[in-house]
Amino acid sequence: MQLRLPPSLHYPITVTSLLKREGDTVERDEAIFWYIYQTTVEEGDGLGNQVMVKRKFPTRFESTVDGTVVKWNIAKGDVIDEPVDVVEVEEPCAHEVQFGGMCAECGKDMTESTYNTEISETFRAPIQMTHDNTTLTVSEKEATRVEEDAKRRLLASRRLSLVVDLDQTIIHATVDPTVGEWKDDKDNPNYDALKDVRSFQLVDDTPGARGCWYYIKLRPGLEGFLEKVAELFELHIYTMGTRAYAQNIADLIDPTRKLFGDRILSRDESGSLTAKNLQRLFPVDTKMVVIIDDRGDVWRWIPNLIKVVPYDFFVGIGDINSSFLPKKQEIVVTPKSSRGSKEKGKEKEDQEHHVNGATMKTGPETEVSALEQLVTMGGGDDPRLLQEQADAQEETIMHQVEDRPLLQKQKELDADDDASADGSESSSSGDESQEVARPRHHLLVDHDTELFQLQDRLEAVHKIFFEEYDKKRTHALGGRVAALRGEKAASKDKDVDLKLVPDIKDIMPLYKAQVLGGVVIVFSGVIPLGQDLQNAEVSLWAKTFGVVVLKNIGKRVTHLVAGRNRTAKVREATRWPNIKIVTTQWLYDSLINWRHMDEDPYLLPVHPDDRGEPLSPGSRELVDNSWMSSSDEATNVTDDDASDELFKDAGLSESSPLSYDEEDQAAVHDELKDFLGSDDESESDSEFFAEEGAEPSRKRKRGEGSDGNADEESTHEDGDEVDAKGSRLSQRIKRSYERSTGLRDVATPGGSETEETRFEKGQFPAPDDDDEGEAGVATVVGDKQETQSETAVEGSDVDADDFEREMMAAFDDPDYSKESGAAPTSTDQG
Repeated sequence: MQLRLPPSLHYPITVTSLLKREGDTVERDEAIFWYIYQTTVEEGDGLGNQVMVKRKFPTRFESTVDGTVVKWNIAKGDVIDEPVDVVEVEEPCAHEVQFGGMCAECGKDMTESTYNTEISETFRAPIQMTHDNTTLTVSEKEATRVEEDAKRRLLASRRLSLVVDLDQTIIHATVDPTVGEWKDDKDNPNYDALKDVRSFQLVDDTPGARGCWYYIKLRPGLEGFLEKVAELFELHIYTMGTRAYAQNIADLIDPTRKLFGDRILSRDESGSLTAKNLQRLFPVDTKMVVIIDDRGDVWRWIPNLIKVVPYDFFVGIGDINSSFLPKKQEIVVTPKSSRGSKEKGKEKEDQEHHVNGATMKTGPETEVSALEQLVTMGGGDDPRLLQEQADAQEETIMHQVEDRPLLQKQKELDADDDASADGSESSSSGDESQEVARPRHHLLVDHDTELFQLQDRLEAVHKIFFEEYDKKRTHALGGRVAALRGEKAASKDKDVDLKLVPDIKDIMPLYKAQVLGGVVIVFSGVIPLGQDLQNAEVSLWAKTFGVVVLKNIGKRVTHLVAGRNRTAKVREATRWPNIKIVTTQWLYDSLINWRHMDEDPYLLPVHPDDRGEPLSPGSRELVDNSWMSSSDEATNVTDDDASDELFKDAGLSESSPLSYDEEDQAAVHDELKDFLGSDDESESDSEFFAEEGAEPSRKRKRGEGSDGNADEESTHEDGDEVDAKGSRLSQRIKRSYERSTGLRDVATPGGSETEETRFEKGQFPAPDDDDEGEAGVATVVGDKQETQSETAVEGSDVDADDFEREMMAAFDDPDYSKESGAAPTSTDQG
C-alpha cells in the first residue's frame, strides 16, 4: 500500500530525516520521517507591538497503517510542494472483505479512529456484493475480481444476467379481503378467475400491515416462462417491496430456489427508495445485464431495459409497493373504433378493460388524495420524506383493507346490470321468462399473453448478443485464415478475454431502433398540459424504438398520433398526403409488440368538415415546416407557445413585417414635430419677434415656391425642357447652400426630399451636405414629393467642420445671416 501525504499539510515541506529503512516494521501512528515547514506567525517585538514573522517548524509524519516498509519514494532534503506517495508499505492484511465493521480475514476493528485518521478504514471495502446482506462489503479490487469470475462463468454457459421486477411485471398483488371471500363463494361471478390466486400473511412487516393477508395472482404462463428464460439468463429479483414481501413471493414462484437462489434485492437493501439502479447488484460492469420492468421512469430509461405491459388483474389496485416511487404517468390510449351508445358505454369499458392484460386508460384518472400525490412524487432519499412515504405505504394498504375497492367496483357493475335489465323489462311485455335469474358480469378477467411475447424478445436479445460475441472471438482468434495456415486456435470456452465482451447497452438500442426507425410523429391531445413533450413517458418510450418526436406538423412528419378527433393538428394533417393520422393505440401496440403495426386498422376517422385541401408538391408550405400548434388542444404548452400568444395579442403573425410602413413613419414624424414645436415655443422674445416680422415674406415666398414647383412638375412631364429648368433650379439650390441660415430649403444630394420638408417631418438637416456641384431636383406639389435623378457632388470647397460651425452660429445668432449678407430664407409653417 502506498502512503500518501494528506492535503492538509503546510506545503511546501522539506524532508530532514528518514526514521525507517526498507524492510523495517512499522506500526500505526508511528513516526517514519521528519520534515520542516515554514509559515507566518504573530509575535511580539519587545516593545509591546505584535508583528507577523516567518518561522520554520519541525514536524514528524506518522504511518496510518501497520506493515513493513518496502520502498521509499522520497529522500532527505527533498522539497515537496503537493500531496504525493512517500513510501510503500506491505500490510499483513488488506482488509478487502469486511463484515459489520470488522475485517472478515484478520478480525480487526475497522471503525477505530485516532487523531491521525484521515479516512475511515471502512472505506477500504465500500461495495456491497450480496443481495440480502448490507453489512458484508468488499473493496473495489475484490468486487472486480468477483464480477470477472461471474462473467467467465456466464460466458462459459452462454448465459446473461436478467433483473426481474415483481409487482405488475410477473405478478399482481392486493390486500383487499374481498378476494378471499370471493375465492370461497362458488356463486360469485369472479370465482373461476380467482382459482389460482395464492395468498400469504406477513407477520413481521410494518406495524400498519402486520397480520395482513396478501393475495397474489401470477401472470399467465409464468412458470413456463421462468423455466425457459433461466436456460438463457441468470435470474435476479429486484423489487421495491420489503425483504419479507420479496421472500414470500420467491417462495410462491420458486419454492425450490432453483431459479433465483438468494439473488433477491428489496427496498431494504437497494440503497434508494425512489429509483432503481444496477450499481447495487453489479457495481463494476453491466455489459451482460438485461432488465424487465413495467416502469421505465424508475430506471431512467436505460438502454438495456425492456419495458413490459403492466399486469393489472385486480382492477384499479395498481402497484401496492409504489408509494416510494415517483408518480406514474398514465398513457392515454384511444380504442381502434368508437364506442357505442352511452348507456352501453360503461359495460364496454369493463369488457375492453384488459388488452393483453394491461389497463387501458379510457376515462378520467382515479382521484388521489393530496397527501398521496405529495408523497408519491419521490423527493429523493431525505429521511423526513422517506418516513412520509413509509406512512403513505401503510395508509395505502389499510385503505385497501378497509375500503375494499374491488367490492365497490363489483357493486357498481351489478348496479349497471340492474339498470340495463330494468330498461329491458319496461320495454317488453310482462313475460314470466323475465323472472329467470340473470347472469352477473364478472369484474376480474385475465386474457394476458405478455410473457409469451416477452420470452421471444429475450431470446432475440440473447441470440444477437452471443452472435456479436462469437464474431469478436473469431476475429481475435484469427478465424478461418488461421485454421488454413495450420495455426491452433484457442477453444471458445477457455481463456475468455473479457475485453471482447460486447455491451448489451449498445446492442439493444440498435435492435429496437429497427422497429420504428424512420418514423417521425407529432402528438395531438396526448401529452398533458404543462408537461415537457420530449420528456413525457410516451415520448421517451417511443424514442427507444427509433421514433423522432416533433412538436409541429411539417414535411418530415410521417404520423400524427391523436388522442381525440377534430383538433387543429388533425385538420392540418389532412392536407399532407404523406401523414397518416392514427390513434394512440397504434403507437402503443407497436411498442409493446416490438413491431411496426399496420396503420389501416388504427386510422382515426376524420370528420368531413375537417378535411382540408391537399397541398401540392410544389407548395411553399411543404418547405416551410413552420405550422404553429393550436391552443384548442391544450397540450404541450411551452415558452414558444407563450411567445406566440404575445404576437397574437399584438395583432402580429409570422408574416407580419418587422419594420413600419410610411403611415407609421409619418405618425412618428408628427410626434417628433410636436416635440420640437414645444421647444420652439420656449425660444427668446427677440427670436419670436424676428420670426413674426418675417412672416409676410415667408408667405409670399412660399407662394412663389409653390408656383415654381408646379412649373417644375409640368417641366418634368414634358421631358424635353428638364435640362433647362433643372439648370435654373440648380442655381437656386446652389445659392441656398451658400446661405448660412438657409438650411431648410436645401435638397440633399442623396435624398428625395428638401430640407424644408425634412424639418417639418421632424428630421434634422444633414450637416455634411456638399456646398457645390449638381444636386437632385426636388419638386413639391401639396403633400406629394417627386425626386429626379441626381449626381454625387464632388470637389466641395467647404470643409464639413467649417460648415457645421457656420450652422451652429446661425442658430445661436439670429443676425448672423444679415451680417453674412445672405438673404433670409422662408419656411413653410403651414
